[in-house]
This record gives sequence, C-alpha cells and structure tokens, in this order.
Amino acid sequence: MTTKIFRDPLYNYVSIDRSTDEWLIRLLDSREVQRLRRVHQLGISNFTYPGAEHSRLSHSLGVLHLMQVACDQLLDLFPDAQVRSARPVLLAAALLHDVGHGPFSHVFEPCLNVDHEEWSKRIILNPECECHKILAGVDRFLPQRVADLIDPHNHDDPSWMKYLLSSQLDVDRLDYLRRDSFFSGAGYGHYDWYRILNSFRLFGNDDADRTIVWPIKSAMAVEEYVFARYYMYQNVYLHKTTRGFEKMLVAMWERARSNGADDADLVPAIKEFWSADSPSVSQYLAIEEFTVLQQIQAWTKHADPVLQDLATRFLSRQRFAAIDAPNRLLEIGRGEFSDEEYDRWDKAVGDAVTKHGFDASVYCLRDTVKPKYHQPYLPEKEGDEQSAKNAIRILVNDDSDPVEITQLCPRLQPLTYDGLGRVRHFVPQEAKASISVIRNSLAV
Repeated sequence: MTTKIFRDPLYNYVSIDRSTDEWLIRLLDSREVQRLRRVHQLGISNFTYPGAEHSRLSHSLGVLHLMQVACDQLLDLFPDAQVRSARPVLLAAALLHDVGHGPFSHVFEPCLNVDHEEWSKRIILNPECECHKILAGVDRFLPQRVADLIDPHNHDDPSWMKYLLSSQLDVDRLDYLRRDSFFSGAGYGHYDWYRILNSFRLFGNDDADRTIVWPIKSAMAVEEYVFARYYMYQNVYLHKTTRGFEKMLVAMWERARSNGADDADLVPAIKEFWSADSPSVSQYLAIEEFTVLQQIQAWTKHADPVLQDLATRFLSRQRFAAIDAPNRLLEIGRGEFSDEEYDRWDKAVGDAVTKHGFDASVYCLRDTVKPKYHQPYLPEKEGDEQSAKNAIRILVNDDSDPVEITQLCPRLQPLTYDGLGRVRHFVPQEAKASISVIRNSLAV
C-alpha cells in the first residue's frame, strides 16, 4: 500500500502517503514519539473524568492530520516553492510539538522544575535521539528549523507559519479541544473545524508579514470555536477536583524534596535526575508515569507521616475539600489577592487547618487562577506586537483590511473581559465545616 492509515475517533482516518512522506511514518515510530503513548493528554483529569485516558500520542497524530489539511489549503492558495519548502517543517513540528512532555503532561512540570517546550527543543536537537536522526536524514537543517518553529521565544519564522502551529486559533487547539471533549465526555468542544481549516487565507504581500485571516462566511465557525474553548476551560481544564489533586501532587513532591525523602527512598530514574546538576535528555526521558506512580506507591510506607499520608490520599483518590474565597474579597482585591482583608482570610483558613492537627504549610493549598485563564480569547492590545500577531482576524471584503473578530461578533466581547481571578484553598475534609463557617461570616 502507498498509504499508511490510522483509525481516529475524531477524523475517522488519518493517512500518510508513503510515496512522499515515508519519513513521517518513521518519525512517528521513533522512541521519543512513541513514549507519548505513556503520557496522559489531560494529566490527572481522569481523577475527575474517568474516560479521560487518552494520550499525547493520539493528540499529536491529530495535530499532524490537521496540519496536513492546512498545508493543502496553503498550497491551493500559494503553490510556490517557499510554501512547499515550509511543508516538511510544519508537518514535523505538528507531530513533535509535545515531544518534550513528561509524566502527566503539564501537571508534573513543577515537580521536576522543567519546561516541556524547552525539553522538546533539546530532544529535537539532540543527535542521539531517533527523531533528530530522521529529521536530519531528510534535510540537515530540518531539526533546527523545527526546533525554532516550536520555540515560543523565536520570532524569525514567517508569521503565518507560527500562527498555524501556535496562536489563538491553531491546529494544536483545534485538535485538543475536540479530543479532550470527546474522551472526557464533557460535550463542549463542538465546532466546524473543517470550515475553519479549509477557508483561511493569507493576507499581505510580503511573505514575512503575511498572516492568517478568515473570510466573513467563516466568522460563525470561529465564534463557535471560541465559545467551545471557554466552556472547556470552565468545565474541564479548571475543574476543582482536578485542580485539588494537582495541588496535592505538587505538595507531595515538594515535601519529598524538602525534608521527606533521602536518596535511599528514590526510584533510580528519579534519583539520577534529581542528583544531576544539568540533567541529560536520556535522564529526562527515563522518568515516565509508571516511574512516578512507583515512587508514590513507595512513599505510602515512608517514615515521614506527612509524606505517607499525602501519597496514600493521592493513590486512593481521597480528595481535599475546595473552599472558594468569598466573592467580596475578590471584589476588594480586584483579583490581585494582596488586600489586607484577604490576607486575614488566608490566615483564618490556615489557622483552622492547624487546629485540626494538620501542618498548614502542607495541608492548606492555595490555588490562584489568574484572570487571563478565564479568557478563551485575548483581543489585540494597542502597542502589543505579539497580541496583534495572535489575534483572530476576519476579512469582511477583499478591498479592506481584516477586522479583529470581537468587532464583528459582539457575543464574544464579554469573554475577553479581564476581570477577577479565582482563588480557592484545598484543605482536608476534616477542616471543611469550620472553614465554611468562617467563610459565611465574611460573605455579603
């Protein structure tokens, strides 16, 4: 067969043409990409949504498929040599954009003090990695070009290339919103992705300044996408049960690093990573989800009662109670949480936890969500070049400049409001009742 076909629940078939893109099949089969089978796409959201067991690999394959669709659209618009030369860079970046993710995706990054985007670059540029060898076999400059495109701090690539991979309407978001909705069962990630990817245009004359825009006929499809992103953040990504277990996981590892565990207690791969001044790519890739779970299981019998308790609670899904700060305090602090009255609330929660026999520095977990994470879309800000590049623009007619989408879709304007943040504490269930009494006394 000249085509390699993969079954996918979102797109039915994802195909790769062996005659032109055989190297993509080898890239998909590389050790570094196959490792993503063992990385949960949604971290520990399966604690909240039991069906959310999908992997980073299935997402990466979906992003590759969407980038193939986008490249076909690009070649229809501009069938020139420059667009053709960009195609392998875009496809490789789509497949490898998450290759640096570690155990449980974003959740575990604070535990290892790592940045997955930085590790993605290191993996792609490491001559010992299979994915690097495959890319270099296609073009010796391809590893660097792919790493540069993935790098959020690199702005040397044409704007339209960056936009397709990482913007406010890119192939990454188009896949994960639908995929996470499907597997979580939340049901919010529905929009016409096919119209979005098959109707965009390139606006501008200079290649470096060309940007992605959508015709007016696609405005409703784009609007639908923005609303889907809002609902997914509110109901899945920021779900309080998931956030509580994420905070518990980080607290557990901070306890182990500070005073709970010595080298004898550590799984070899974690011991080697933690003891290295500058961990290598191979040391990083050796830490997998089963490594982390093995470590947590060992801590359930640790001599430190706090570490033992946190590990047991986590593996047994014994969740902490979520206590939201009174709305009045947020209104006073405008989401900055520095007001004196809020500090008294923070202390009151900690004191209540202490009275129930818990160490408040470990068992009183503050979770602050900044206002920007409640905004599914950030409009262009005057004087901010990056926000201008990432804005979603609609081309009303061919004789005028494109218009930022909130100017055409007023229903989206409330979603761009940079309003109050959200703050809550996660505490043991034993302290919930007494803290609720304090909270109610502060409510207006």
